[in-house]
Amino acid sequence: MGRTSRLPLQPLRRLRLLERAAVRLAEGAVRVLRPWPGRWVLAAGDVLGDLLYVLDRRGRRVARANLRVAFGPDLPRPRARAIHRAACRSAARSILLLLHLQPLTPERYRRWVDVPPDLEQWPHLGRLLKGGGVLASGHFGNWELLLGLRVLFPHLPRTVFLAEAVPHEAVNALLERLRAHGDLIGALRRGGARAVASTVREGGIAGLLVDRNVRRELGGVYSPFLGLAARTTPLPGWVYARLGAPVHPIFCLPAHGGRYRIWIGPDLTAGVPREPAEAAQAEVLRRLNAVIEALVRAAPEAYHWGLKRFKARPTPELGRYPAYSRYDPDR
Repeated sequence: MGRTSRLPLQPLRRLRLLERAAVRLAEGAVRVLRPWPGRWVLAAGDVLGDLLYVLDRRGRRVARANLRVAFGPDLPRPRARAIHRAACRSAARSILLLLHLQPLTPERYRRWVDVPPDLEQWPHLGRLLKGGGVLASGHFGNWELLLGLRVLFPHLPRTVFLAEAVPHEAVNALLERLRAHGDLIGALRRGGARAVASTVREGGIAGLLVDRNVRRELGGVYSPFLGLAARTTPLPGWVYARLGAPVHPIFCLPAHGGRYRIWIGPDLTAGVPREPAEAAQAEVLRRLNAVIEALVRAAPEAYHWGLKRFKARPTPELGRYPAYSRYDPDR
């Protein structure tokens, strides 16, 4: 009996050892990468991206399926491989730059990212800066560096960002430390709606990544993306319908020489009636997905194709949906 009761602890111990090893590796990478010249970091990101491309067979299958959805079955295989390899390099650069720039300072941030000296240069941000709202983004370009805006503009209203939790507490804690800039507050996706609503209601800003499949039990609703209905977080549209707060798309777009530039779009709620609430929510989500789709089609190499964006589908027939999708209708 004693031996049997100890057996379940062995996998847990191994998991904790792997967690600690991953955290130690990332902390060591920060110390190693911090003094490197920028060109070395970019080159290392490209090498890491190539390794991820080669070793991640599941990711390659998912990416091929997603690319067929976006560009049709006639997309030449060499072109599809080139897009996915470049996308892996883009994601790896994002990871290494997050480590390289620790601790993040305004000077270090501007070395990599082009940002106007004052957010007031975006005149359409007036409502958000004065009364709060939503900044929505996706896995395009360098999504990790978006959070660094906080070091440039500490006078911004209180900001909370929603993050996906990984199933490892130590890794979650490490990511929170790496992403912490000033009084930026992180919240996990489960239960995050309450944090978002209270922040915006009090005049703060909520930052969201909206291009992941969101399960029905977490509120996910279907919205068009790349020609298919994709489960999407309802939070941007829900916040507008409930609180009347603006919703702006924001991205850290690739620029020349491995640099990036911040782009913030106009308010996606303009001209959208708040009643009926369900229709208002659907229209805001449709506009938001349309912005992401336009960016993806213009520069597919900058998108994270390994995400199972269409993991759920509303119809029993597979149709154009990838083979990995599962029938999961709204009820």
